[in-house]
Amino acid sequence: MKKINQEHNGFTRRSFIKGAGLAGATAMFGGVAPAVLAQTKAPLKIGALNSYSKVFAALGNANVNGMNIYFNEIGNTIAGRKIEIIKEDDEINPQVGLQKLKKLDQSDNCDIITGIQASNVAMAAVQYLRQSGAFMLCSGAGLVNLAFTGLPYFFRSSVDTYPLHAAMGEWLYDNVAKEMVISASDFAGGRGSLNEFKVGFTGRGGKIIKEIYPPLGNNDFSAYLADIRSIAPPATFSFYAGTDAVRFITQYEQYGLKDTIRLTGSGFMLEADTLPAQGKSALGALNCLHYADTLEHAENQKFVAAYREAHGEYPSVYAEYGYVAAKVIHQAVEAVDGNAGDKDKLREAMRAVKFMAPRGPFAFNQQTQGPVHNIYVREVAEIDGRITNKVIQTVEGVTDPDKMPT
Repeated sequence: MKKINQEHNGFTRRSFIKGAGLAGATAMFGGVAPAVLAQTKAPLKIGALNSYSKVFAALGNANVNGMNIYFNEIGNTIAGRKIEIIKEDDEINPQVGLQKLKKLDQSDNCDIITGIQASNVAMAAVQYLRQSGAFMLCSGAGLVNLAFTGLPYFFRSSVDTYPLHAAMGEWLYDNVAKEMVISASDFAGGRGSLNEFKVGFTGRGGKIIKEIYPPLGNNDFSAYLADIRSIAPPATFSFYAGTDAVRFITQYEQYGLKDTIRLTGSGFMLEADTLPAQGKSALGALNCLHYADTLEHAENQKFVAAYREAHGEYPSVYAEYGYVAAKVIHQAVEAVDGNAGDKDKLREAMRAVKFMAPRGPFAFNQQTQGPVHNIYVREVAEIDGRITNKVIQTVEGVTDPDKMPT
């Protein structure tokens, strides 16, 4: 596996945080009032606001499953506080998501809120987070705008899809095709991902022949695939997730496109949550992501084994999101000796978090409070009888851009 470490027009850079993590002060029992002791030993409430129904149901459930895998490893306790996860379904609806966010913050008094997979829901939450000061660790949405909220108590442990897709655009121009048709589900995450891809692809000199946006939750892609077949580009790049990804990939082969038009796309449409249903229709597809369940280091092998034992299947990237979020929470809350109510101290502890995750080295960008990690160019292959992704190239130390892209 070839590794590279290079700049991509300012949107990738190595910026791992150096220095020791913050150590929480240890209180002496004789000097602490009983009320404070009672507060610090109360359950640590973690809100899990995500999409547990409709097209993203598998994504949200995998996220919570990943959190539970890690929390089970540490005995479901941090700094003497039992962990309590409170789930709420946003139904991929910004209004519903905002109502559930307020409930988790105001009624349930959650210490930290995680999740929000759908970018439209995440963006709708920003204003409330700004007004309320609620502490959120986003373990889902990858929209680049979330890197520039300026919120002190907003972190993201999942991904910023801007450097992910822009780097893939450059790689595909250099290695696959100079012209493409691109397509995605018609929602903020889909359109945003294609815009990110275009930064890299057209920036290199590539030509976008046509952009196609089927509705989110689409059943029949025949009209869109017929359009692609009539154009006959050398390759396509697409972004779909959940059931949309399954239908698009399988119908892509059924309509005879796979053998003549190279299938490429975001890794989110070719992951462990979709590949079993996509089957051999997905073989040979090129894609990019910051995780692969075939990574051979010890941390990933432990995670994959634990997830398979608990759920009888391989973990998707969404499960890895949850696992990493849980580990971030563990290290940060442990560092403040369980006092998650002091948001400023918790923030500094979280900014100092640094560890080996299933995806590889993980740390936080000190400017945006988003992740610093590797991304992987992958190809769908059959390995030991299983349809999965093999890593063919690694880009190290990728993080948010320094400023909001125009």
